[in-house]
Amino acid sequence: MRPVQPPRADTHKPKLKAPPGACDTHLHVFGPPERYPLSPDRGYNPDPRSTIDDYLNVHRALGLERAVIVTGSANGTNNQVTRDAVACKNGSFKALALLDPGISDKELVSLKENNFTGFRIKENGRGGLSFPNTAKMVQRVGGFQWHVEFMAESLPAILRALHFLRALKMPYVFDHVAYVTPRMSEANPDFRELRRVLRCEEDAWVNLYSFYQESETGPPGYADMVPIVQAIIEARPDRVVWGSNWPHAGISVAMPNDGDLLDFLLAVAPDDKTRRQILTDNPAKLYGWAGDRV
Repeated sequence: MRPVQPPRADTHKPKLKAPPGACDTHLHVFGPPERYPLSPDRGYNPDPRSTIDDYLNVHRALGLERAVIVTGSANGTNNQVTRDAVACKNGSFKALALLDPGISDKELVSLKENNFTGFRIKENGRGGLSFPNTAKMVQRVGGFQWHVEFMAESLPAILRALHFLRALKMPYVFDHVAYVTPRMSEANPDFRELRRVLRCEEDAWVNLYSFYQESETGPPGYADMVPIVQAIIEARPDRVVWGSNWPHAGISVAMPNDGDLLDFLLAVAPDDKTRRQILTDNPAKLYGWAGDRV
């Protein structure tokens, strides 16, 4: 199994004062294992300090009001730990599921009624619903106003999947800041196409979480990622959201301080209006806190 670093317990207060309704749109919670057994097929063992109570300490330190918990692959398709964590927050937290293709209609309705707003997909089906099973699932949840989060492995893989994603006729989110790297620029044809897709397609979104995994300069500022992320935001500021990716399970870089990850927005979105879009308005639209989401 992959080695896992413990999440940092010293989250510093960010310089950025989060706007009302600010949201962390991507995190996972695990355990305690005696209550929420892990999947026997998992690829890593989450650190024991990855519970909802551990995360809430981070959430308070960052000054946020909302969050979206994504069922982590170490939980398999058992969404109970996510469901229970969301339930304790009385509507200020939402969730994304990992779905078993054989899930019952009754359980799907139960997830919707318990603040799940979509599910994660992956082309090969490891860590998310496969493409063939996604197409079938979309037919079953057609009236839910859900969206999908697409977990890929590279920007070219995202672009190859666009025909499939468009055919779903629902919002789709590119995770891991669309796998852009600091060496990309407008001269890169794949990056130009990503920006064109964002500008032209209403269903396409990008989540900025995990930019720290692509950085070569590293913390605290992740300065080499600033230009490429700025260009993404400039292309479509109303289709970008931010997430911490806490507890950062299985990463191969130094464990980030989540205060630094929020402060990254001061560099890539230097005006209050854009930061409010990314942290509050866009998550409210995508995850269904206010009004229509598309």
